Amino acid sequence: MKEKLKKQPLKHWIIMGVLALMLVVTAVHFGPRYLYSHFGDMVLGKVVGGLSPEQKDTVRRGTQGLKAKVVWSSSRSGNHELYMLTLPDMEFRRLTHTDLVEYYSRFSPDGKKVIFARSQLLWVSERKLEPWDTYILDLGTGEETLAAKNANYPQWVGADKISFLRGGSKVVLKELTSGKETVLYDTAQPPVEGTSHTPELSPINRGLLAFTARGKLSGTMILDLAAKKMERISGGCELSWYPDGRRVLWVENGGNGGNQILHSALNPVKPQVLMDLPGAYSHEYFPRLSPDGKWMVWGAAAKGHEHDIADYEIFLWKVGTPWETAMRLTQNQANDRWPDIYIEK
Repeated sequence: MKEKLKKQPLKHWIIMGVLALMLVVTAVHFGPRYLYSHFGDMVLGKVVGGLSPEQKDTVRRGTQGLKAKVVWSSSRSGNHELYMLTLPDMEFRRLTHTDLVEYYSRFSPDGKKVIFARSQLLWVSERKLEPWDTYILDLGTGEETLAAKNANYPQWVGADKISFLRGGSKVVLKELTSGKETVLYDTAQPPVEGTSHTPELSPINRGLLAFTARGKLSGTMILDLAAKKMERISGGCELSWYPDGRRVLWVENGGNGGNQILHSALNPVKPQVLMDLPGAYSHEYFPRLSPDGKWMVWGAAAKGHEHDIADYEIFLWKVGTPWETAMRLTQNQANDRWPDIYIEK
């Protein structure tokens, strides 16, 4: 009995020690996420920097006279705004000037407009699927038009239609001229019973929807809207279509920097590595192909992970060439994310 009483305090302290360790681990893992999700704008600051003349010449040589423009979101001003770089002149300009967060920009089919998401509050983390609104920017006039309220992850679906995510689960198709909205799919319902991320209709077959599911079903999915048949592609994220509608690409854990970009044809799916940059900047995210499928832009970080905080840089690569030929389009300590590319004809 005396021996049992002596051991009682030791067991108590062991339990308390384990609980304390669990609290520390939880704080280390989730603490930064909580901070960035609620106070990310306090972490970001104005930074200077850009490509050197030598780096610009490297891009010109590597693109061999390519006429194109790249748009993306950058925090270099201390706030996430949209910027655009044109090739081959390497002219760089800021497109938006607000105190809100702008990201997920996409060129219109004719390249004359950009659709994007804008936060309703001064700071909204990318981890939060709402509250966002969708705007359209005319690159010629600089005029902005509100396209949809409570709308995230906007995409063009032809010249007069767009798609977006509303409420974290509803994929909506909207006709711009008439204003008519149609809910295509709601991941709050079975079998996903959760949220949807980066939904995108096939550029060829508008009845096929690619998205990332987070719920009872998780992973990258392709849904046949008419047949209501869902196929799981992978456990990754940021699933996107090739322009031919027969292949897809996405981000998957693994590789040199912890993430890599995979791709595959459909039926059957056989994943292969499309891009895994050698060197330090190899934590890849935000892949986007040009409309002709010949070029890819994306973001990669040397350290850190948070999509709207970490120092992601924008890269450009001619598909099918050696990975080491990829060209860096940004050079600063800001957060650069979600690029898109349009090829001029």
